[in-house]
Amino acid sequence: MYNLLLADDEIVMRTALETMVDWEAEGFRLQGCCANGRAALEIMKDIPIDLVLTDMKMPVCDGLGLIDGIHASGQEPVILVLSAFDDFPLVKQAFRKGATDYILKQELSPEKLTELLREARKLLDAQRRPAALPARPAAPDISSLMRDVILGNASPEALPGLEDGYVLACFFVDDLYREMSRLGSDIQSTLIDPMNTLLRQMPLFRPCDGFCSFDASRHFMLYSLAPGNRSRKTALSMFAALKKAWKTYLNIDCTAGVAYGEGGAADFQRALEQAEINTTLRYVLGPGGIYDDSFHDRFDPVAALHEGQNRLPLIRAAIEADQTRVENEQALIARELQSLPIGKARQRALFYLFNLYYEMGFIDVQIAYKLGLEHQLYQRLHAMENHREIMIFFVSVVRKLLDYVAANYTAQQHDPMVKVKQYINANYHRSDLSLAEASSISGYNEKYFCTLFKRRFGLSFTDYLNKVRISAARELLETTSQRVYLISDAVGYRSMEHFMRLFKRETGLTPKAYRLQRQGISTEEDDQNA
Repeated sequence: MYNLLLADDEIVMRTALETMVDWEAEGFRLQGCCANGRAALEIMKDIPIDLVLTDMKMPVCDGLGLIDGIHASGQEPVILVLSAFDDFPLVKQAFRKGATDYILKQELSPEKLTELLREARKLLDAQRRPAALPARPAAPDISSLMRDVILGNASPEALPGLEDGYVLACFFVDDLYREMSRLGSDIQSTLIDPMNTLLRQMPLFRPCDGFCSFDASRHFMLYSLAPGNRSRKTALSMFAALKKAWKTYLNIDCTAGVAYGEGGAADFQRALEQAEINTTLRYVLGPGGIYDDSFHDRFDPVAALHEGQNRLPLIRAAIEADQTRVENEQALIARELQSLPIGKARQRALFYLFNLYYEMGFIDVQIAYKLGLEHQLYQRLHAMENHREIMIFFVSVVRKLLDYVAANYTAQQHDPMVKVKQYINANYHRSDLSLAEASSISGYNEKYFCTLFKRRFGLSFTDYLNKVRISAARELLETTSQRVYLISDAVGYRSMEHFMRLFKRETGLTPKAYRLQRQGISTEEDDQNA
């Protein structure tokens, strides 16, 4: 039986932890449940402890102080860290000081805690056995950390070694639609797990690297340059070998988008977005390639997305299957292309088609393959010798997309963001309405949902939700005599102080002053008192 010690300043969390699992059934005897690190160290003076489960932020002595005190005492327990989303700089320091693993408080469950306890017990059992080398705490799971970072649940600083350089790759499975009949409905076991297994069998993959999948089509890899014999060149060799292995053993073709991290953790999000957008070069230069920024002299997808913004009405009309608007927009584009020299006309058509493919991908990531659309737009358009050929090609692509949307999506389905917007409008009064819930309604994971929502409506999910709630509060202030705290609760705010702050930011007035103003009563005195 191993001795266990818990440390957390929140009494609710301590109570939950004490009863969450059957400690003795898992081989641990709970020797104390402490409110801070100092109290835990006092217990350790009298009782040898094998496993410490500690919070990071505590009064008197925090988690890092507790770890330092443990080392000073000469004991070497396994250390597991409890953290919130915003604690990851501290978690990173805890790993450097010898912590074995971490768990987010928001994800704490009996199943997850039991899993961690069993892993800790394996380490402790190994330490008791004679060994040629002293046992060391297990390295952090880079893949799990990477997934948390990409989802926005952790800071990039949680990933160790980024300051030494890294390469990010986004692998897009080409023509997955064609393969679905043989893969079946359980994509996790027939595709994602085998892809992961093959990667981890490769000698070039090391514990400092990470890999995670977000859906059947998109997979991300972090290749660390921390080992001295690694470089951007070896990273590209690794990605090529991995693509070849997936093709050989799984018959899966992939396009890889690559980006290079040049600014440590601060550069991670930029590199991640660049890697993902580089996979869209499959539309322009063909699928199956490994594309990094060196291909931007032929086609720069970021510049193309910026340039194509003035043709978003065409894209919206196509997504909404509005044939009349599509025809009107195509007429405008035809006149524009006719007015340009043939070289400029090719480039402009390329930009517009790229934007159309890109936006439709948010509705159906595999749509271009389902429709058999051209995936070498650059080569195809540059072979055209006159404006008429360009327009015929352009119209044929738009027609295929228009027909597909009209045949496969109802008015409610063709734009998932509209469905989410309607859901927010109907449920804004719920204080527990969350980003996770909204993204599940859309069918996208949180990262893609946030990107698409802001592109669609020009506001983040949180900003839009606040606008809806404040608008509802204004109506209640104008049409009822309810007290402000009741209105705050009625529109979904748990904290009246938070509601007051947001209301004044949105309207320039406190709720009371707003009500008086709408009644034609001077608000000067009230504003001074607000």
